[in-house]
Amino acid sequence: MSRTPRTAPRPRGPVAVLTLVDLLNAPELAILDVLAYAVNVARVAVITQHPHLLGDEHGQLHLDGDRIAQGAAELLDRALELSGALHRYRRAIAYAATVPDDGFPF
Repeated sequence: MSRTPRTAPRPRGPVAVLTLVDLLNAPELAILDVLAYAVNVARVAVITQHPHLLGDEHGQLHLDGDRIAQGAAELLDRALELSGALHRYRRAIAYAATVPDDGFPF
Protein backbone atom coordinates (compact mmCIF):
# COMPACT_ATOMS: atom_id res chain seq x y z
CA MET A 1 0.00 0.00 0.00
CA SER A 2 1.38 3.39 -0.93
CA ARG A 3 0.07 6.67 0.40
CA THR A 4 1.12 10.26 0.53
CA PRO A 5 3.66 11.08 3.25
CA ARG A 6 2.82 12.82 6.48
CA THR A 7 4.92 15.79 7.32
CA ALA A 8 5.75 17.14 10.72
CA PRO A 9 3.31 19.76 11.99
CA ARG A 10 4.22 23.22 10.80
CA PRO A 11 5.37 25.53 13.55
CA ARG A 12 2.69 28.03 14.38
CA GLY A 13 2.82 31.26 16.27
CA PRO A 14 2.17 31.34 19.97
CA VAL A 15 -1.03 29.59 20.94
CA ALA A 16 -3.67 32.03 22.07
CA VAL A 17 -4.51 31.48 25.71
CA LEU A 18 -8.22 31.41 26.44
CA THR A 19 -9.47 34.38 28.39
CA LEU A 20 -12.44 34.66 30.70
CA VAL A 21 -14.28 36.58 27.97
CA ASP A 22 -13.57 33.76 25.49
CA LEU A 23 -15.06 31.23 27.88
CA LEU A 24 -18.07 33.39 28.71
CA ASN A 25 -18.83 33.69 24.99
CA ALA A 26 -18.11 30.03 24.15
CA PRO A 27 -17.57 27.81 27.21
CA GLU A 28 -17.05 24.73 25.03
CA LEU A 29 -13.68 26.15 24.00
CA ALA A 30 -12.18 24.99 27.30
CA ILE A 31 -12.62 21.28 26.61
CA LEU A 32 -12.02 21.70 22.88
CA ASP A 33 -8.58 23.18 23.67
CA VAL A 34 -7.85 20.15 25.86
CA LEU A 35 -9.01 17.87 23.04
CA ALA A 36 -6.80 19.67 20.51
CA TYR A 37 -3.80 19.25 22.81
CA ALA A 38 -4.59 15.55 23.39
CA VAL A 39 -4.91 14.94 19.63
CA ASN A 40 -1.52 16.55 19.05
CA VAL A 41 0.11 14.46 21.80
CA ALA A 42 -1.46 11.30 20.35
CA ARG A 43 -0.14 12.15 16.87
CA VAL A 44 3.38 12.71 18.21
CA ALA A 45 3.25 9.44 20.19
CA VAL A 46 2.05 7.41 17.19
CA ILE A 47 4.70 8.89 14.90
CA THR A 48 7.35 8.28 17.54
CA GLN A 49 6.33 4.62 17.68
CA HIS A 50 5.96 4.34 13.88
CA PRO A 51 8.38 6.85 12.29
CA HIS A 52 8.07 5.04 8.93
CA LEU A 53 4.57 6.57 8.72
CA LEU A 54 6.27 9.82 7.71
CA GLY A 55 7.19 8.19 4.40
CA ASP A 56 10.37 7.08 2.71
CA GLU A 57 13.02 9.16 0.96
CA HIS A 58 10.69 9.47 -2.04
CA GLY A 59 7.76 10.60 0.08
CA GLN A 60 5.90 7.30 -0.30
CA LEU A 61 4.29 5.41 2.56
CA HIS A 62 4.58 1.61 2.36
CA LEU A 63 2.59 -0.30 4.96
CA ASP A 64 3.06 -3.73 3.33
CA GLY A 65 0.06 -5.34 5.03
CA ASP A 66 1.14 -4.42 8.57
CA ARG A 67 -2.22 -4.16 10.36
CA ILE A 68 -0.79 -2.15 13.26
CA ALA A 69 0.81 0.35 10.89
CA GLN A 70 -2.42 0.53 8.88
CA GLY A 71 -4.37 1.26 12.07
CA ALA A 72 -1.81 3.86 13.11
CA ALA A 73 -2.00 5.49 9.67
CA GLU A 74 -5.79 5.63 9.89
CA LEU A 75 -5.56 7.10 13.38
CA LEU A 76 -3.23 9.82 12.08
CA ASP A 77 -5.61 10.57 9.22
CA ARG A 78 -8.57 10.92 11.61
CA ALA A 79 -6.52 13.01 14.05
CA LEU A 80 -5.66 15.38 11.22
CA GLU A 81 -9.32 15.63 10.25
CA LEU A 82 -10.33 16.30 13.86
CA SER A 83 -7.64 18.98 14.21
CA GLY A 84 -8.99 20.67 11.09
CA ALA A 85 -12.56 20.54 12.39
CA LEU A 86 -11.48 22.03 15.73
CA HIS A 87 -9.64 24.82 13.92
CA ARG A 88 -12.65 25.59 11.70
CA TYR A 89 -14.96 25.65 14.74
CA ARG A 90 -12.68 28.11 16.56
CA ARG A 91 -12.58 30.30 13.44
CA ALA A 92 -16.39 30.25 13.24
CA ILE A 93 -16.64 31.30 16.89
CA ALA A 94 -14.13 34.10 16.32
CA TYR A 95 -16.09 35.27 13.28
CA ALA A 96 -19.39 35.17 15.18
CA ALA A 97 -17.86 37.40 17.84
CA THR A 98 -17.21 40.09 15.21
CA VAL A 99 -20.76 40.10 13.78
CA PRO A 100 -22.85 42.80 15.40
CA ASP A 101 -25.84 41.56 17.39
CA ASP A 102 -28.99 43.43 16.35
CA GLY A 103 -31.00 42.01 19.22
CA PHE A 104 -33.20 39.81 17.06
CA PRO A 105 -33.10 36.08 17.83
CA PHE A 106 -33.38 35.15 14.14
